Amino acid sequence: LTGVPREHRAYQYLLAHAIPGDPHHVLQTFDRWCYHCEHLSCVGPVKGRIVERLLAERAPLRVLELGTYCGYATVLLAQGLLPGARLYTVEVNPEHAAVAEKVIRLAGFDEQTVSIVLG
Repeated sequence: LTGVPREHRAYQYLLAHAIPGDPHHVLQTFDRWCYHCEHLSCVGPVKGRIVERLLAERAPLRVLELGTYCGYATVLLAQGLLPGARLYTVEVNPEHAAVAEKVIRLAGFDEQTVSIVLG
């Protein structure tokens, strides 16, 4: 209705309500947006705990994510990585990649930890 894509609206909500540099709070804020404002296709907290458990069990040094979308799962994965580990995430939609980049950096992850690849 506003002409602004919902992914951008979600990012604006994160900017207004999330604590920069706190990935856990960024994910909580994203969840609030998805539950109370507009639906976005995200992992969510229930499935997120499964992902967190798998990361803790496997402790990978490199992770490849196919389909970044808004960066929710990227932040979830990145916060579970060991120091020095790296996450590569591939997104084909340049607009989604731009939003995801902002979300990932808002959560406090730099290019040394998370690299977005346009596919």
